[in-house]
Amino acid sequence: MMLGIVLALLSSLSFSTNSVMSRRGVAVASASAGAFITVLMGVPMFLVAALATGQLFNAGQMELNGYVLLSLAGILHFGLGRYFNYRCLGAIGATRASSAQSLATPYSIFIAFLFLGETVNLLMGVGIGLVLVGPTIMVERRKAPAREVEQEGVSGNATQEIFQLRQLDGYLSAMATVLAYGTSPILIRAALEDTTDLSIYGGFVAYTAAAVALILTLVIPKRRGLVTALRPSAIRLFLGAGFFTFLAQMFRFMALAVAPVTVVNPLMRTGSVFTLVLSFTINRHLEVINRRVVAGIIISVMGVMLIVINRV
Repeated sequence: MMLGIVLALLSSLSFSTNSVMSRRGVAVASASAGAFITVLMGVPMFLVAALATGQLFNAGQMELNGYVLLSLAGILHFGLGRYFNYRCLGAIGATRASSAQSLATPYSIFIAFLFLGETVNLLMGVGIGLVLVGPTIMVERRKAPAREVEQEGVSGNATQEIFQLRQLDGYLSAMATVLAYGTSPILIRAALEDTTDLSIYGGFVAYTAAAVALILTLVIPKRRGLVTALRPSAIRLFLGAGFFTFLAQMFRFMALAVAPVTVVNPLMRTGSVFTLVLSFTINRHLEVINRRVVAGIIISVMGVMLIVINRV
């Protein structure tokens, strides 16, 4: 159990670093382009990791059902989930997005309760309630003032855009992300729980399925245009984000192979704190960080901790 906790926290920190870099990326490129780059680069990275650990040579241990579940998880999480995550980042910023997406915790616990036989008691119920309250505090009741932000790396000169919270788009995208990110751990856990240490190979299978699905979408001319129009600055940002996503997903798959969903998912939501600190330090000009945001994050994390304390 302790190994699962450590792996989940490492995954959480890596995801936070990815979010901060992706926030810069979606300021100069589309969410679709970001998802395309980061998913495709994840395939060779997981392949190398699977080779290095020897898991690729044990692929025969996984049954056909496991491949189907991991493929569905990959398309859902890395394809749809990542697109809506980047869309959410561009609309409301990384700090609000991280807290709103903490709703994936009660959602995944509910699904695990229904289909995996995991239990929920009163203390977990209180924690889930706090997780639900946190994002609602951050919703602005009045129109947020526009902020001028500096975008980097465009033809050597900084250009200006108006950063305006697009709350409807942002929170709807967050809910779509929650559905994708909250369902995929159930599929991954179901696929890996009966295998002998195939967590990294499982990540390779999931990434490959998502990459194939994204490549097939290039038959749409508009999709090809989004990718070919990418600026070098955006490509560098998404490549960096993709690397930290790879680390995060590797640690996540490893954690889900040794610990239950109701421990791994809540611990990963502590990344809201990492995201807040990193965003304030690095992306302050791209975020609206105020007392409402800080309070929402603290309440969400308190709820997550209650859930974890109950399960450890």
